[in-house]
Amino acid sequence: MKYALRLSYLGKNYCGWQKQGAITEAAPRLRSVQEVVEQALSSVTDETTTLVGSGRTDAGVNALGQVAHFWNSNPKLTPEIFRRGMNSLLPQDIRVMKAYGVPDEFHAQQSATHKQYSYFFQQGLCPLPLWMDTTWWIQKELDLQAMSEAISYLRGEHDFKPFQATGMELKSTVRTLLEAEVTREKMPLYPGADLDEEGYSIIRIRLVGTGFLKQMVRGIAGTLLQVGENRRPASDVKMILDTKDRSKVGPTAPAKGLTLERVWYKL
Repeated sequence: MKYALRLSYLGKNYCGWQKQGAITEAAPRLRSVQEVVEQALSSVTDETTTLVGSGRTDAGVNALGQVAHFWNSNPKLTPEIFRRGMNSLLPQDIRVMKAYGVPDEFHAQQSATHKQYSYFFQQGLCPLPLWMDTTWWIQKELDLQAMSEAISYLRGEHDFKPFQATGMELKSTVRTLLEAEVTREKMPLYPGADLDEEGYSIIRIRLVGTGFLKQMVRGIAGTLLQVGENRRPASDVKMILDTKDRSKVGPTAPAKGLTLERVWYKL
């Protein structure tokens, strides 16, 4: 049977989702999320098992909705056994949120119709430790209205090549953003802590698209940050799309502020 996993992980201790070359003394590196999860899964199934993910997340990027599929022929191993067994073996910064059976034709990457990413800026007089691993602290209060205007230019189908990491060659860099918004949110959890009254909040950049280029969201976040700091006009985002000038894109935002939140499927 074919199964799928919904995974959550904190990215700071990993080189990304995708497996890399072997770790050696000459080429040390952080482990990938994929290889750590595969190791736990193989221990549960008692055989070498390969996972296919919905897509790569870069080093340091977090996830609440990464999806991966695998095959297993042992009918005694139920989805709940997979979930509980793997979570007993995985490090605490990786969790199997859900395991479930899927049709044979399901493919974690090819069956995906769209994905949702969010980038989080932490606002306040100082960075709060509870959110340091999943947000980028910006002390200056950001102009939400200007950022909202800027992100509106990104909705729809565009060539997002200027927002792509350099050195990447693809047949097409045209992608479609179905939803794109910037919102100010109260600090998650701890509603009685009066953080909102003290001036602490989260600026969330939420993007839903049919596909994303490498570091595309982080490039968008860095550009929107400059708009929010009133260092450039909102219309610069349209200018970047029109001219395809990579040099006009803002700094690539740190990976820790980015989270893959959800993947939708046609099956």
